[in-house]
Amino acid sequence: MPNGSWDSHLHVLDPVRFPPLPGSYEFGTYTAWDATIEETRLGCSHMVLIQPSVYGNDNTLLIDTLKAFGPNRALGVIVFDVANTSAAQLQEWNDLGVRGVRLNFQSTGDAPPAKELRDMMQRYADAIRPFSWVLQIYIAMKDIPTIEPVIPTLGVKVVIDHLGHPDIPKSNGSGTALDPHTLSGFDSMLRLLKGGNTWVKVSAVYRLSQAPGPSYTDLDPIILEISKAAPSRLVYASDWPHTRFEGLDIKPWTSHLLDLTGERTELRNKLFRDNAQELWIGNETASNSAML
Repeated sequence: MPNGSWDSHLHVLDPVRFPPLPGSYEFGTYTAWDATIEETRLGCSHMVLIQPSVYGNDNTLLIDTLKAFGPNRALGVIVFDVANTSAAQLQEWNDLGVRGVRLNFQSTGDAPPAKELRDMMQRYADAIRPFSWVLQIYIAMKDIPTIEPVIPTLGVKVVIDHLGHPDIPKSNGSGTALDPHTLSGFDSMLRLLKGGNTWVKVSAVYRLSQAPGPSYTDLDPIILEISKAAPSRLVYASDWPHTRFEGLDIKPWTSHLLDLTGERTELRNKLFRDNAQELWIGNETASNSAML
């Protein structure tokens, strides 16, 4: 891993101290200490904690964890009700290391109708713009064309979760590699990535793949096509602790991802470090960047 690598998507969970929403899936306890062990094992110096769907708008555990780490080690992406959250509250969270808000349309059901979806994104963008936060979106790839027209107008950075959550077809056994351009919504996502203010997380491949682990090679053509078309817009993320896949070891796939970059040192540095730094800390000073 490049020195100073980032993991742009992981969670902390504690169902004993912080019970989940009723009806949530079952999960174990994964603390700040557990996260530190995992990130050290992966070789990542910096992490971005993401509010999981099981906690809804209650960011208490994530905020407590940010306080424990400090912004030099961890940043956070939260969930909040835009209609009932003041600028003062956003400023308080910002001071603790929050750098984004997540809109999750995949874990909680289908995306809302097109106009409602675009209006919602606009409201959140208006709220977070003064803080230069990131709008993080978890949405099915087939629905990305719905939001493609509005994203360039939002005036905020946008990151799409988990390779855009493509619907990967089962292999026909022919050995023919997947053509990403045949996936519904892929070309739309690629246009956004080329546009400059949108990133995508290379993550959660085990949730998407129809191929066996640990390499999940059917997703390689997607990763390679994005790296060719928009090399400055991919960010690595582990998706630890792999809820509903608990016990999975993501390190072999991370090694496979490193191998995919081959001898292209610049691409490797972008994927694992430089792109994430641009996404999450942007125009902060070089001295602060070195600390983060």
